[in-house]
Amino acid sequence: MNERMAAAIVCGLSLGLACGGDGGEGPSQSELVGTWQVVKCEYVSTQGLGSIDLIANGGSGTLILTADDTLKVAVTPVSGPPVSFTGTYEVRGIDLMRVTPAGVTWYWAFDMDLSGDRLTLRNGGAEYDINDDGTRDQAKWNLEMTR
Repeated sequence: MNERMAAAIVCGLSLGLACGGDGGEGPSQSELVGTWQVVKCEYVSTQGLGSIDLIANGGSGTLILTADDTLKVAVTPVSGPPVSFTGTYEVRGIDLMRVTPAGVTWYWAFDMDLSGDRLTLRNGGAEYDINDDGTRDQAKWNLEMTR
């Protein structure tokens, strides 16, 4: 099984578990649209390799959500590879955001929490070279943004 297929399966499982059955509605588009400053971009190893926050120690990042459901993510750590992509987003239910990077058929399902001017996204199926050994590690991906 290739990495993309595995990621799609994990994300699909995350989507099914996170939706619940409450049938509620999440934040309105007007509450989400705009430029968000990333204050935390954390990858936590699911294999016990620790964690890394790309914003800590001086990194920077932005998340731009538009009214036409497109997004742009750009995170630049002090050291290590940057995280950058464009794609689309969709709010599903009361607390789920589905993010599909441009050019792929899979997506990430993020648990979402919007509280005033703070947006938190948590995902259980991502990859990042946490221990800097040249191999992408399975990880949870946590993002916190403010505006």
